[in-house]
Amino acid sequence: MTYNSGNDPVLKPGEEVLKSVEVWTNDPKRKMIILALQGRVEISESPKIEFRDTTYDFGSVNEGEIVSHDFVFRNNGKKMLSIEKIIPS
Repeated sequence: MTYNSGNDPVLKPGEEVLKSVEVWTNDPKRKMIILALQGRVEISESPKIEFRDTTYDFGSVNEGEIVSHDFVFRNNGKKMLSIEKIIPS
């Protein structure tokens, strides 16, 4: 059996979820059975990006002046972190 969460809210690590699933049977005495499901969200194997600094203030910059800053980050997760696209704001 596959459960599709559909439009369920996104859960954060450590949060619990309580759901029920209706199972229809060919048993004339119990045509429908409701299964109660409970679980806790764990993301132990995923990548986890952590930045040293998340903001940087360039201060006053003159028009035409080129400024730059390196944002240092590391992957503290257990799976490989793949960055596929970066879009500046």
